[in-house]
Amino acid sequence: MGRFTRDTGYDPRFDKIQGLQWYPYVGKDFEGAAQRIMVFAHNIPVRPKIFDEKCKEWSGKGAWADAIEESAYVKASYTKAFRYFVKAATGLTENYGKDSRPEITIKVDEFLRRIAFINFIQELVKSEGQIARAEREQVERSKAVNREILNVLGITHCICWGKSVYEYVRGMEGFKPIPGTETQYRKKGFASCTIDVGDGKQMRCLKIFHPSMPDFLPVQDAHSIIAGFLAGNQGARS
Repeated sequence: MGRFTRDTGYDPRFDKIQGLQWYPYVGKDFEGAAQRIMVFAHNIPVRPKIFDEKCKEWSGKGAWADAIEESAYVKASYTKAFRYFVKAATGLTENYGKDSRPEITIKVDEFLRRIAFINFIQELVKSEGQIARAEREQVERSKAVNREILNVLGITHCICWGKSVYEYVRGMEGFKPIPGTETQYRKKGFASCTIDVGDGKQMRCLKIFHPSMPDFLPVQDAHSIIAGFLAGNQGARS
């Protein structure tokens, strides 16, 4: 049994979502958490020459969710962004690994077991570089899928990696940012708002600078914003 056994109880409802390719990771403690937190990364860029190979590798619905332990604990270039995010979300001031002190790994594991996590773009994206721009059709398909995922999970707090993802969420069909709820933080690339998601429900949404970029650092500053957002505080405005 893996370190982060996911909650599969939502899978039958996910299976009804037209166009869904990957289940989100849903932590085993998500259901009982005080907030229902979704973390949206952006996309997976893949070089054209290995695109077909990678599509086969990522073909299973559980492929994304089952990679969460690798993303969190394997020290590699492709996990750097996620590990920076985890450090900021949990308030760690040092690098961590499976051999870290128990008080550190417990903090990491407890956070990851109470969130949901998925790439916003529900398909691999062809790119020669590390930064990829999804085709318009990919974006629109992903908006439709993720809107249903958010509704199935009853998300109350959504954390978006980067401006593009934040605007995708704000622009979903039926989602309406509530005037007067926008917060601009002193830290570059960070903002938040409250979104009317329909049926009398609201969702708080936080934009963070993409964790792979230098302006995300230092993680201590990012932590104060993320912690305040999850605690219901607006934090420092610009």
